[in-house]
Amino acid sequence: MDKKLCLLVASYLVLTISPLQAKQFKYENWTLTAGAQAKVLYGYNSFSQKYDSVNDKDETYTSLNLNFSAAYNFNQDYQLAVYYLPDSSGTEYLKSYDGSEWDHQIYGALITPYGQIQVGMNYNVAYQMYVGAPSIGPLGVNDSGITDFLDNPNWDRIGGKVAFYPTLDSTRMDTDNIAPKFSYLSPIYKGTQFGFSYMPSAYNREGLLNGYAPYYDKEAYVAALSNQHQFGEFNLSTYVGYGFYVDDHQDMSVGASLAYKNWTLGGSYRQTEADSDNPINQKISTSREPLYYDGFRDGRVWNIGLSYTYENFSTGVSYFESIAEKSDNRDQFVQWANQYQVDDYWTLYAAIGYVRFEGLRGTAADSNEGCSFITGVGFNI
Repeated sequence: MDKKLCLLVASYLVLTISPLQAKQFKYENWTLTAGAQAKVLYGYNSFSQKYDSVNDKDETYTSLNLNFSAAYNFNQDYQLAVYYLPDSSGTEYLKSYDGSEWDHQIYGALITPYGQIQVGMNYNVAYQMYVGAPSIGPLGVNDSGITDFLDNPNWDRIGGKVAFYPTLDSTRMDTDNIAPKFSYLSPIYKGTQFGFSYMPSAYNREGLLNGYAPYYDKEAYVAALSNQHQFGEFNLSTYVGYGFYVDDHQDMSVGASLAYKNWTLGGSYRQTEADSDNPINQKISTSREPLYYDGFRDGRVWNIGLSYTYENFSTGVSYFESIAEKSDNRDQFVQWANQYQVDDYWTLYAAIGYVRFEGLRGTAADSNEGCSFITGVGFNI
């Protein structure tokens, strides 16, 4: 048997922990929840020889995600909860703004018949209410893990001086990441829900991790609307979100998903526009600042996908494309992902991805193209 094929087969013994259902502990009016998700995946990459300096043939990926919550039920209508969700990707790609490999959400929520109020470090309402292409397998469609195997020179998060994000990484509105915020989610009325988020300082950018950008003391406002509608055997989900980042940029996203029996077809679109008085794609003259470090904000991105589920097996194809409007930067990738849930604890993964990342200059140093074959095994607790 070919050595590479042996590696692929052997990688099915790699362990992935993922919390299909977190453990709950109840005591009087208290409910405590704890869960964990860890991943170790192996991928074999195939690409043109000119990209040898960009990628390795063999890559592994590790991550650890934890989630904890404590909720107090005043009665069946009112609940106060606190959530803490630390996570680590274990890779250079997902390093956070302060250079740490760890990121976390920590926030509180008051749940009432009149809606939910959230306060703390978590994602905005548009991110929470998002609808788009179905995500199957371990890679995801937005902010995809495929870039852990085939490097994207347009999504560089390694430290402050080389932070480089000219293209949007997601059709979700994620640029404020988990900056502290106040959010309100209305009750669902006839399938419709409204949400609003306010950020006093939108500094913690998921897609713009650079210490030189003027994040601090700039507030932001995000609103979103979603709807669920059923007609016959069809279930239609729709969503729209809008964000206004003061003296910075505007963000808009829409999405829809149609489910019929075991099939789901979905897609979404997002566009960002920088304020005219804050030019984005200008060349930085000082050596301390990277070029085009926040050029992504004048951009557009879209995805589409189709998935099918039969009993414990799910398979899906998806397409993702992101373009920076004021430059030649462009990202494209196609995925075919599969997962099989053996039982409540074990999951098998297999995925194939093709990518084409075009950097500003179009050379091997800032562009990439190729395929990755990724596999893994999951243990869920």
